[in-house]
Amino acid sequence: MTYTIGQEVAFGKMRRLMGDPLQDSAQWFVLKTAPLKEFELREWLKREEGVLDAWLPTEKAWRSMPRSRRRKAAYEKKIAPGYVFVCVDRSVAWDVLRERANGKVAGVVGRDGRPLPVPDEEMRRMRRLPSTIKKIYADQQEAKRIRPGDKARMLDDAGVMADWVVDVSAVNGGIARIFLPLLGGREATVSVDTLERIHNVA
Repeated sequence: MTYTIGQEVAFGKMRRLMGDPLQDSAQWFVLKTAPLKEFELREWLKREEGVLDAWLPTEKAWRSMPRSRRRKAAYEKKIAPGYVFVCVDRSVAWDVLRERANGKVAGVVGRDGRPLPVPDEEMRRMRRLPSTIKKIYADQQEAKRIRPGDKARMLDDAGVMADWVVDVSAVNGGIARIFLPLLGGREATVSVDTLERIHNVA
């Protein structure tokens, strides 16, 4: 018998979560989670028999730690909040899964009330998502990097020099040496954090 999330059934303690082995190959499904339960559900699933993998797409991010000696701390940032991917090699009693997950599972992605497996090619693309985002972020950071010979705009942090356009002559350890044309080409040193690179300057 096939069960769907939300179906009213008599629940018995002896019913198994996993049924017969799948005929073709293992399948991935997408579970909808209760708010803020993604990590907890992932770890619970990994301990269940018949579950080959449980995956939550994340990227490394940093959060401020105002009351700590460390100014920032690394954490796993969820790319798709509210969803966990699970790979199984057996048929699943979805109502039993929801019952035993103890409030961590809100549903399963499907069509017409039936859980829908994720195609292998789509799953491979999803698994590449964190590294793709990391590369995009790295490219963005590289595009902003201040180099000798660049023209840059002073940001608001620069105080009275905000919005001045300056020439960068050297960069070392986060400190840039710049020429200030409005002060007769005088040299100064500033933090690279106060500069914004100007692209495509004629």
